[in-house]
Order: sequence, then structure tokens, then C-alpha cells
Amino acid sequence: MKKVLRISAFALAVAALAAVVYFAWHRAAYPGPMRPEQRERLLSQPALKAENYDFDPTSPLKDRIGPPPPFLLDWLRDLDDRPGYKGRVPTAAQREMLAGWFGLMPERMRAVLKEKLLGVYLVDGFLGNGLSNMVIGKDGRKYAWAVLNTEGFSRTLSATLTGREASVFKGGGVSVDCGGAGEPPGIFYPFFHEMTHAYDYVAGVTPYVEKEWYELIEGGPPRRKQRWDVWAAYEKPLPEHDHPLRAKLRFYGIGGGPLLDISEAAALYAWLGESPFTSLYGAQNWAEDAVELMVYKAVRARLGRPCAVRYGAGKEFRPGPLAESRAGRLETALTVPLP
Repeated sequence: MKKVLRISAFALAVAALAAVVYFAWHRAAYPGPMRPEQRERLLSQPALKAENYDFDPTSPLKDRIGPPPPFLLDWLRDLDDRPGYKGRVPTAAQREMLAGWFGLMPERMRAVLKEKLLGVYLVDGFLGNGLSNMVIGKDGRKYAWAVLNTEGFSRTLSATLTGREASVFKGGGVSVDCGGAGEPPGIFYPFFHEMTHAYDYVAGVTPYVEKEWYELIEGGPPRRKQRWDVWAAYEKPLPEHDHPLRAKLRFYGIGGGPLLDISEAAALYAWLGESPFTSLYGAQNWAEDAVELMVYKAVRARLGRPCAVRYGAGKEFRPGPLAESRAGRLETALTVPLP
């Protein structure tokens, strides 16, 4: 989910920021470096200022799980035009379950989140599985928060991932099986998804999570071409890891999707099994790739096996050797200096 585009949608409602938002959102029309006053206006939104949060970096991570602060909840309501959003206080069991999942993360990732994660906020009726965002401190240091849709408590992980995978294809016939008995609830997926984005925001695992955020903070697009691991550019893998059908990936109806017919699933999953990517979702760009490596590692740690994508007449996909190898090196990839 594009975080800065969501920020921009909110700011469009504020007339004084309309022109600024145009340039932050429509980067193809970006005339040059963003002026300091433009960046200041966008970054002055209360939800993006760390000093507005009641945050104690020495507090246990489990104590940061709960409803969002009122000003952030109002911001989210305006952002999505969903006045019915409600914060949720988790049950003791839910809080312990979510807190326990931090233990499945690499030690360095967990340590950085303890210092930089403002909160894990639960929202009833949220649009999408979750959301994460960067927040800037007075000293310029980066922090982050995450929002999770509480519907994930009542769905299975299989159902949550099936909804994602099936949204890529026209014609149905795709499902994800995480094993049934013993699998965690669906909120397991957005928890690790958004925690990894949050970590990437503050620690810089990839060159940037979203180009819009880079431009907003730095005042312009990157001055040189950047690559990361198996990626030649943000949305372009190295040629040996690409496939023509990859360009047609669209999830959840975003970007006019789905563009792929179910008849193309066999060719796409055959390529994916030989690729370094653990999922179609991770094959979109380097930020989602980093996230999906963490999700894959967490699923393996929790279940002892990966989930299986089922399609066609008894066909099945599981990540191949290249993807397994990259996921195995995740501990090293996520060990970066704290900014």
C-alpha cells in the first residue's frame, strides 16, 4: 500500500497544500527539487511529527499495542473517508500473541523497532490489511508506526493470503494453504509485513521504501541510479530474474487489475519457482521483496514449512532454491547500522 499517496490524498483536502501535494504525488510532473517550505508544510501534519506521540523507547513492545491516539485515528478517518474507524483495545491474549511474534524477528530488527517503533495500532474496519508510515522527530531522526486491521484476528492466515493471491488473476481458481490446524490468524501476515516496512523506513535496509518519501525528505528524486540485491532499480529486477508477465502484476484491484488471466498462472508460477522471490507480491519491487522475505521466514519459523499456492488442476507453488537461499540470509540482510 502506498503510504505517501495516502498522505497526499489527505492533504488534498487542505486547500493550502493542494499545489504542494500535486508535486509530491505526481512525480512525473515534478519540475525540480521540492522547496523547503513545501516540504515543511507536508511534514507539519501532526500524524507525521514524532513529538505528538506518547512514546517511551524503554517501554516493552507489547505495551505499544493498542488503539491509535485520537489525532491519528482522526487522520486515518479523513485519509480514507471512513468516519467509522474505531480503535481497538486488544484482549490480554491478543496482546500476548502479537508481542510474542516479535520473537520470530532477527535480533537486530527487534532491537531497532524497540527504539524506533511508536506503536502497533489496532483499528476496526480498516481499509486493507494494514498500513505503516514514517514519522520524523525534531532532530530529524526517523520513527515509524503500524496500523493493523482487527478483522485479521478472526480470519485464518490461509484466507488472508488467498485474498491477496487471488486478486492477481481473472477467472478464480487460486488459493493459499497454510496447513489448517495450528496456523496463526490472518493478522500474522500484516503484522510482519508492516513491521518490516517500518524497520526499512527507519534503518534503511533497501535504498528507499517509496520514492515519494525519498523526494519528500530529500527535496528531489535520487541523483543517481540505485540498485539493491537482485534489483537493478526499484521496480526492475536484474534481467536474469525478470519475466514478461511480471509487469502485469496488480493486487487488490489497484492499477486497473487484475490484468492476468488464470490461464497464465502456470507460466508465471513456473518462473517464480526458479526466481529469487518468495512470492508474486515480493516480485513487484525491492521494498515488497524485503517484506516478503521476512514474512516467509516468519511463516517457516511458526509453522515449520511455507504456505502453498494451489492453482489449476492440482498444481502447487512453493518458493524455489534461490528464494530459500535469500530468505536464509535474511539475518545478515537486516543487520544494518542504526541511523
